[in-house]
This record gives sequence, structure tokens and C-alpha cells, in this order.
Amino acid sequence: MRDRPPRVPRPAPPQTLPAPTLDLDVSPLVTEVDAGHRAVTFSWRGQAAEVRVLANKLTHDTDAALMERTGDLWHRTYLVPAGWRASYRLSVDGALTADPRNPRLWQGFSIAETVPPSPWLTPGGEPRHELTRHPIGWRYDPVRPPRATLVVLDGEHWVDDLPVMLDNLIEAGTLPPVTAWLVESGAERARLLTCDPAFVDALPYEGATVIAGQSFGGLAAVYAAHRRPDRFVAAVSQSGSFWWPNGPSPEWLTGELSGAAPPTVHLQVGSDEWALVGPTARLRERLGEMSTFREYAGGHDRYCWRNELADGLITAFATLPR
Repeated sequence: MRDRPPRVPRPAPPQTLPAPTLDLDVSPLVTEVDAGHRAVTFSWRGQAAEVRVLANKLTHDTDAALMERTGDLWHRTYLVPAGWRASYRLSVDGALTADPRNPRLWQGFSIAETVPPSPWLTPGGEPRHELTRHPIGWRYDPVRPPRATLVVLDGEHWVDDLPVMLDNLIEAGTLPPVTAWLVESGAERARLLTCDPAFVDALPYEGATVIAGQSFGGLAAVYAAHRRPDRFVAAVSQSGSFWWPNGPSPEWLTGELSGAAPPTVHLQVGSDEWALVGPTARLRERLGEMSTFREYAGGHDRYCWRNELADGLITAFATLPR
């Protein structure tokens, strides 16, 4: 249980609305409620005893996931913030499936979003890098001479997206040319990414190095910048597991930072990640002026992280001398 997050009661179920229309050709249907909110209507047509929407954190552990039925059309409408996005699946009589009415798929999940995807994820012609395999993961080398280094944890999840993102950011001049290490975690992820000093000491670095990670990786990134400030000048933490460890002495890293010079950290967390609100707020307080923060509209969702990472990298590398 030490490496599993504590169960935190959901503050309130997601707000649902009457369906704007039942003549639905696509799912999800997004309609504007006001300047700050959208109505997102999911639908499925067919014979079933029960259909649920399993949208990351939005419908987590709640009966609001259960669709309403009108004839053979199942539907459910949720009120979400403008800018919200999520990966989701449908549960049809207990069987998980992608949404057959939604053509947008990513890694086996259907995608719902009320804002366009990050422009930094769009391939822009010929690759402007070399990607090579190494024992620890992958290495990205830009065609232009690098002036800094990036380490991304859980690198096995970033092999497709990160090279495209870095090509675009470097080409636009938004990021300096960087060498990037996509460090894999593998089967021992829970041990390696929970403030393991030997793992941190073995991470690659060269010159001004920024480290980034998500969930346990977000915890490890901040720990690395704290433990080895001589190597890591800043950290980007997306949905960091700062509750760790679960048990009688939680939030170890926040306590570890007491009395030490805090590292430079850019924190991101989703508006639907209620279990992370308290731990993240307490870490922010401990970091003080050395942290920046962004709350995105979404959950503990790799699809959100891929769309938000560029913003974190831009913020982190902006602190480096050009």
C-alpha cells in the first residue's frame, strides 16, 4: 500500500445536464454553455442493459458515469470547464470499448476535448533530429548544436510525441536546441521513481539539464532537482505523486525540502485530480518563489500530459541563460 495513492473521497460528483439533442450523429457533442463552460454529450446506440462513460477522473468512482437511455440511444451530458480534455472508453454491459461514434483514437482510447490539441504535436515535415537507442532508453539529438539537456522519465511513453514536440519548439525558437534523454522505467518503476537516490545519481546530464516526469515521475523529477542541484537546474512535474508514501508518514519529499534551498520547479496538476490538490499545495508552499504552477482542465491522464508538456518545458527553459 505504500506505493498506492491514499483513497481520497471525491469532493462532488460531476455536474450533469439534460442532453441538448438526441439526434446525435457523433460522440461526443460539444456545445457552449457560457464563456467558461462547455456541455459534452457522449452517446452510444444499441441494445444493452447498461452503458457507462469512463472518462479519466471526470466520472471516476461515480454513478454519474451511467448513461441515460432513450429507446436504443444511450446518452449522458456533462458540464466541464472550457479547455477540458480527457481520454475515455465506454463500458457496455461491463465490456470496455472505444467509442464507435468517435473517430479520434489515441493509444486505444477515445478522445474528448473542448480545445484544439497542442500545436507543438503536429509533425512539420522532415524530422530535424536523430533518435538512437541506448540501454537506459532513447536519446534525441537535434540537427543544430545543443545548448542544453532534457531528461524525460518514463521515456517509453514519449518516443512518438517528444521528438515531434522538440523539433517544433526548437524550430520556432521557443526552446534552445537540446539533447534529450528518454529514460525508461520498466517493471521497477514504482521503486525507481519514488525518491531512489541511486536511480537519480545514475541519470544522464550534461550542462544545463532540465528533468521532467509525470505522476511518480513528477515526484522523481522534483527529488532529482533537490538531490542533485549540481546536475539539474529545473524540474517539470506533471501530476506529481507528492502524497508518497501512503501510510503514517506521508509526503516525504515535502518534508525533505524543509531547511534546504528549494529547487526551481514548474508544477502542473489537473482540475479533476482531487487526491493531489492537498499534497501539491503543500509542496508549492514549501517551494515558495522557486515554483510556477498551472492547473489544466482534466485528470490524471497521459493524453493531458502530452498536450501540456510543451508549456512546462517552455517555462522551465526560460529560466536558463540564452
